[in-house]
Amino acid sequence: MLNLKNYIFIPIVIFSIFACDQEVEEPKDSSEAMNSGQWSLVWSDEFDSDVIDLQKWNKLLWRPGWVNNESQAYTARDTNLFVRNGKLVIRGLIEPGYAGTDYTGTDYNTDFTSGRVNTSGKANWTYGRFDIRAKLPKGNGSWPAIWMLGENISSVGWPHCGEIDIMEHVGFDDGNIHGSIHTTDYNHMLNTQKSGHISVPTATDSFHLYSLEWDSTYIRYLIDSEPFFFIYNDGGGDENKWPFNKSHYIILNLAIGGDWGGIQGIDPNAFPMEMEVDYVRVFKKSESLKNVNVTFQVDMKHQSTSGTGIWLSGGNISSGQPGGLQMESVEDTTIWEITLNLPPNSNYTYKYRNGYYPSSWSGGWESVPDNCGADQHNNRSISVGEADMILPAICFSRCSVCE
Repeated sequence: MLNLKNYIFIPIVIFSIFACDQEVEEPKDSSEAMNSGQWSLVWSDEFDSDVIDLQKWNKLLWRPGWVNNESQAYTARDTNLFVRNGKLVIRGLIEPGYAGTDYTGTDYNTDFTSGRVNTSGKANWTYGRFDIRAKLPKGNGSWPAIWMLGENISSVGWPHCGEIDIMEHVGFDDGNIHGSIHTTDYNHMLNTQKSGHISVPTATDSFHLYSLEWDSTYIRYLIDSEPFFFIYNDGGGDENKWPFNKSHYIILNLAIGGDWGGIQGIDPNAFPMEMEVDYVRVFKKSESLKNVNVTFQVDMKHQSTSGTGIWLSGGNISSGQPGGLQMESVEDTTIWEITLNLPPNSNYTYKYRNGYYPSSWSGGWESVPDNCGADQHNNRSISVGEADMILPAICFSRCSVCE
């Protein structure tokens, strides 16, 4: 599913700047990240006061149609943005003929209003774990999102600044949660965005924990602390592919309608729509949590190697894209290898692919035998522990080394 966000940079009034690398007091309701001892809390909002903390959040004032042909106006009113029972509530309303003024001073009329907040200019981060516990709205036309944008958007624009979508959901596809990145080379305008999704049937009925682990070499998406999507940094220093080495800020919003959310219309009986956020917590990795170097090897002894080389692809290790991760030939052998820097105690599925096919799921795949296939697609599998690993040079399309 495409993540349709053709963003235009909007200047934000900056009220104050906060340092983001100092540990803060842990809330009483500790999450798994805190309990593990592998992450330390550096910023949070538990929404335990009566009002939204404007030292932490900006409220956006946008007219309808500003991005993605969305139908709502974003207002700062306490009917659209407020705290209730220790939770941030972003409420979408149907208000025929509502008249307002956006941040530029432009007057507008709309039939729908909602809310959008961000931390731009107040708090931003490069790497870490981001935990957001939320319950999503029901109803066709709803399009809630928890996401991040590069703080340098004002100077480089979108998508070169980078976008990380931690969670997106559209009401007509109830319970299907999406995670994505968008960059200059990987974005929906080119149909090259890197996206994953998972079914969470109770997403609109109960609270779930939407998490992102972001490191210099990977981005990992989790729901209720269970990983569901993984993106490895294949940029090689090219910011057109991987601009995620600079600071990003958090955005929470509930859009109504638009290019994606409105595909099946807006249900007028679904209002008011509410996204509730229990907390937002940001962590930094502890010194004891070390990534693991894993070397993958495949022997092409019995194969005619494609001129575009051998690729580690398929499964969940190569971000759901058909291209995969490029391997290197080992001199004076028929072996190809790649070393990845991966999070410890993590699991992956994958295949080797003879040739580069960036826009197709056909061609080049090895046929892994049943006795070493791990799932319905007969992908190979690996469990990463806490020590570096060098895998044996398995024969292409076989379970053992080449004879």
